[in-house]
Amino acid sequence: MFNCLTMKDNNLFVVPFAGIKLGIHQYNFTVTEMFFEDLSHLQLENGLFKVELELEKKETMMLASFTAKGTAQQPCRRCNDLVDVFLNTNLSLVYKFGSEESEDENLIVLHPDSFEINVYQPIYEMIAMALSSLSTHEEGGCNQDMLVFLNAHKSNLSEQDTTEDSIWSKLKNLN
Repeated sequence: MFNCLTMKDNNLFVVPFAGIKLGIHQYNFTVTEMFFEDLSHLQLENGLFKVELELEKKETMMLASFTAKGTAQQPCRRCNDLVDVFLNTNLSLVYKFGSEESEDENLIVLHPDSFEINVYQPIYEMIAMALSSLSTHEEGGCNQDMLVFLNAHKSNLSEQDTTEDSIWSKLKNLN
């Protein structure tokens, strides 16, 4: 079973467990760029990930193993052109039935009357944490015109910082 996940259609992230037998159960999701449409801070484009969830139901807990594989495009941190980012990551969580609070980020306590879990947040966190904040093209793959432009402005900034009139010099003289 494959689902296309979107934040607006929250029921696609819900996994009911009340009627399932003890043991291992498999769930599969396809995550597209629509999943991230309200998460612009990730700066993803053309994302496509296959997410597998293996949920082992036990008497007092459930063990969840998430795996995500796929690709997206993010701006290169050097030249700002899009770069393909490949992802192969996993996350393990324990869902425990009870009423106590948990300090452990990998342990989620469910009320004893719970009958379903929402897996949007764990999927989002797994993918967000795996995406590199330093995504860059391989050596020689960057937009050379942009690199020349940035280096020219970088040297101008360095020259300005060394002048006596720079704001940094004024701040140093305040003491």
